[in-house]
Amino acid sequence: MRYEFTQNHIEELHFGNLTPEQLISVAIETSKSLGWILSNVNEKGFVAYTNNGLFSWNAEVRFKIKNESAHLLSQSRGNEAIELEKDRVNLQGFIVTLNDLKKKLTPVCLTSTYKNLQPEFA
Repeated sequence: MRYEFTQNHIEELHFGNLTPEQLISVAIETSKSLGWILSNVNEKGFVAYTNNGLFSWNAEVRFKIKNESAHLLSQSRGNEAIELEKDRVNLQGFIVTLNDLKKKLTPVCLTSTYKNLQPEFA
């Protein structure tokens, strides 16, 4: 019998002074700056995959707008029972990068980015 250990970590982000559209825009820009591969992008969120190499630890990250906040889930794509903290560290790095980008990108820029992304929505 084979046992699988799927690890994950969940974080919640509040909009702050951003609209849901602006938060999705900055989250997508964050994922791109981290070198993640985006999938299933829509007006409520996206799925991203870390790109650490074929023989390295990788994760699937889900970003979803729900009510007044965004939920982040990082889940290992492998069977790494030993690597319990990597999903937590993965999301912490995402949040730090997102907060840095929020300081650099204006709300007008983020709104424009969102409008440009809309044709790509699944």
